[in-house]
Amino acid sequence: MLKPEFRVRRLGQRYDCGQVDALVARILATAERRSVGPDVTRDEIRGAAFRTPLLGPGYPVEDVDDFLAEAERWLPGRPAAEPAVAAEPGGRPAPQFTTVRLREGYAVDEVDDFVDRVMATVNGRPVSRPVTTQEVRGVQFSPTRLSEGYDIEEVDAFLDTAEAWLSGAR
Repeated sequence: MLKPEFRVRRLGQRYDCGQVDALVARILATAERRSVGPDVTRDEIRGAAFRTPLLGPGYPVEDVDDFLAEAERWLPGRPAAEPAVAAEPGGRPAPQFTTVRLREGYAVDEVDDFVDRVMATVNGRPVSRPVTTQEVRGVQFSPTRLSEGYDIEEVDAFLDTAEAWLSGAR
């Protein structure tokens, strides 16, 4: 794995170069299974906080956040990309999505409310407003960036599955 080459800037939102470099070195060592101290965990990456220099150079916040989000995906022991599912008694499985914090995700409450309606619809449970295939195709969730959200790819994959369930039920 190659060390990322972050741009350096003097204005705008930026992180302390030394702190970022130290964490990146540990992330790369963990990913390459080289021991240079304790392995970096996904929770540590999600909770990473860096000083923001008042004056002087720093790495652009968005570049570092994008790298950390990607690094979280390739750390050893990462579960498969498929969303975990729990079987619903007598019906289709209910999805469980990975939460993200340092990269864009979908608003948790909005996704949860919509998924509850989808699961009720496909499993034949009473629901005030059954979900249609058109609604699945057109649904848009609010994006989140620094607060907790659901992994966009996992939610989108579930929506494809939900659309297939609904079109097959008709």
